[in-house]
Amino acid sequence: MESKFKEDVARLWEAHKAHMAEQRRRYPAKRIVAAVAEAHELTVDELHSIRRPRRYCHARHHAAWELRRRRQDLGLSQIAAHLNRTDHTTAHHSYTTFCAMVAQGRYAAERARVEAILEAPCSSS
Repeated sequence: MESKFKEDVARLWEAHKAHMAEQRRRYPAKRIVAAVAEAHELTVDELHSIRRPRRYCHARHHAAWELRRRRQDLGLSQIAAHLNRTDHTTAHHSYTTFCAMVAQGRYAAERARVEAILEAPCSSS
């Protein structure tokens, strides 16, 4: 019985590792950030800037939310770094703020645009 349990755990762990590798391959963090910037009609530099107009802040919240959803291997500190921020609490605040916006039905068009951008076939250079 214990042997079967260990085999099941090993199989599940291998499946988890394969899933995480697929997420890293399919959704590079820079591509997610670029897709969110495009969906909000911003440049990546504007998204990374320290400026705080509402549209920039909401786009950064969206980027943190997309990174957390699509790249479960990234910790909050790593997400903050991808958004040019220094503290994991900033990423957590962005994620929870955007979750509340999603619950209110806001930003559906931008979320759909990000989905379309990320699911479009990548062009090889």
